[in-house]
Amino acid sequence: METVLVSEENQKLISKLIFSTIVPRPIAWITTVSKEGAVNLAPFSFFNAVTTKPPLLFVSVGKRKDGSLKDTSRNIVETGEFVVNVVSEEFLEKMHLSGKDFPPEVSEPEELGISLESSEKVKPPRVKGVPASLECVLREHLNLGSTPMDVFIGEVVSITYSPEILNSQRGIVGRLGGKRYCIVKNEVDLSNL
Repeated sequence: METVLVSEENQKLISKLIFSTIVPRPIAWITTVSKEGAVNLAPFSFFNAVTTKPPLLFVSVGKRKDGSLKDTSRNIVETGEFVVNVVSEEFLEKMHLSGKDFPPEVSEPEELGISLESSEKVKPPRVKGVPASLECVLREHLNLGSTPMDVFIGEVVSITYSPEILNSQRGIVGRLGGKRYCIVKNEVDLSNL
């Protein structure tokens, strides 16, 4: 076993350890719409639920290398809406490709051949065929860390889902360290204990 103390000179290793030890991380495959109407789709794995009453979730989005906002952050700040799409195995490759740095005017779904459908309560569309989509309105925007990261707390206002997801999450994708992912294949039910 090795130990590393958190310090500026150890930052690269600390980042790698955070990515490699807090696993698997759920993936928020987020659709947003720019003020100009371009649909953006990008994955983020610093994401999770906060509470169920009201239903709140958070996602943490880094900045570009030049310090400017990523398209997802800019769109959420400007419009106050986003949709979190749950990634399943059949979408893994396209989800990964959507994380590349496309210009703001380029629509990742259009570029990658990803079908969309209208949301119920927000303007950003949802990804067609995913196990679930959570439509959100922005509740709070924080800047945290020395980078800093844009942390968005969204209130879920509508959920579109496949009923099977209530009984099994098989096929759902999670993020590991580096460019590695996992897929739920084995579920252990301890409800009888």
